[in-house]
Amino acid sequence: MIKKVTSTVFFFFDHANYRDSFFHLDEELLIKFRNREFETVYEETKLRLKQYHDEEISLLLNFYNSISAHRLKKTDYRTCIVVLRQLSEKYSSTFYSPSMIIRIKSAIANLYSENKSYTHSRKVYEELIALDFESEELLLDRIRILYNFSKTLLHLQDSLTALEIVEEAIQQSLKFKDMSLLGQLYYQQGFCLENLNYDYETIKQSYFKANVFFELLNMEEYKQIILKNKAHFLR
Repeated sequence: MIKKVTSTVFFFFDHANYRDSFFHLDEELLIKFRNREFETVYEETKLRLKQYHDEEISLLLNFYNSISAHRLKKTDYRTCIVVLRQLSEKYSSTFYSPSMIIRIKSAIANLYSENKSYTHSRKVYEELIALDFESEELLLDRIRILYNFSKTLLHLQDSLTALEIVEEAIQQSLKFKDMSLLGQLYYQQGFCLENLNYDYETIKQSYFKANVFFELLNMEEYKQIILKNKAHFLR
């Protein structure tokens, strides 16, 4: 009985250490990728893929390797999407990880949008927002997904659906008290309202709120954009 309990305890700690190592590796690579250190990410993941034989870690490394390879123009976006789709299927069937599935599908949708394949991008975003966002952390990810989806819809000149998507994202942001994207969302709302020929005062409210959040969060680049393009709504 003591032996059984001891082995269970060791299994628990081994698993806990494994998850810590996994998340540390993910965070390390994510920071470098966000800092546009694509060459470093590509070379590190290429090397580590030869060292690691754990399948879940290999999937993570392949994710970063494929998107960094594309950023370095070593592969075209279609090849990158094929690899990402394979990884998504693997995560769905073998390692059920909603956060990774969402991250991979978001990368696919963004790649389509960046390359002006907006109809394909829309389809992936529709798949994304149909997923079950189980935790509060994933619900916050959904806000960013909705924002990016609205941009794709505007490229497709579907301003009405874009407005509905933006307003859902605004409500989610307010519900979870997350201000990080509220400025951009209110700006997007104003843009949709303009396209749909809403009255001046309604549009003005959206741009005014956007500017308030840009000021509050010291988002200088966005402050300059709204002042340059929408100053007549801020008087």
